Amino acid sequence: MRSVVVLMALSLSSTFLERELPAQAIRVGPDPAAKRHRERQLLQQIERVLTGGRDVVVDASSRSTRRAVIRSARTNGARVVGYWARPPELGMPWILEYEPEYSQLRRRPHRAEGFDVLYEIVGPEEADYQLREL
Repeated sequence: MRSVVVLMALSLSSTFLERELPAQAIRVGPDPAAKRHRERQLLQQIERVLTGGRDVVVDASSRSTRRAVIRSARTNGARVVGYWARPPELGMPWILEYEPEYSQLRRRPHRAEGFDVLYEIVGPEEADYQLREL
């Protein structure tokens, strides 16, 4: 079964990315230059990848984007796996204040949002991170 992996974190270690993400998965994201229809473009990318038989990895820090991604995954018969990391207290707190999308990462997601499996990443920037199922 194909999967849509939803990443909800400010930064992740390369070790995490190598170990946890499906091999051959395609990472998609909204076009930062697009002023309009960013979400629709993202959903079209997800559908194309899933229709092509591949797994998808999506950075989705906002709840509205997450909802749309999960709906798209379900419509296309894909399993939804989420990885969330609590934002660090030090390092990048300024981004949480100036980027409303990222400030939503302070709120822990819930499996009831539509995830088949949801993990909290403890120590996301470390090589010896831990996964805790939520």
